[in-house]
Amino acid sequence: MYRVDNSGRPYDVRRSLNTRVSGELLVGSGWEAIAHAELKRLALEIGIYHQQLKSFAGYEETGAAVKALEQACDAIEAATEAEEA
Repeated sequence: MYRVDNSGRPYDVRRSLNTRVSGELLVGSGWEAIAHAELKRLALEIGIYHQQLKSFAGYEETGAAVKALEQACDAIEAATEAEEA
């Protein structure tokens, strides 16, 4: 959030940092669906930062993190399909 003066120039910039951490317990039947949904959510969230870091430090690493999360989702999908077959 920022404020601008009469000329449209920003003079007061305020940022907030979300420090909340949460996680789902993967217990009981159906844990695969919960894990899959949470990993997809994390991939989307990291992808947002990845796009903003283009040409800056951390860009390659966040891209690798998104790929790793997508691979984890693929592994969960494959394991679930194998169990159902």
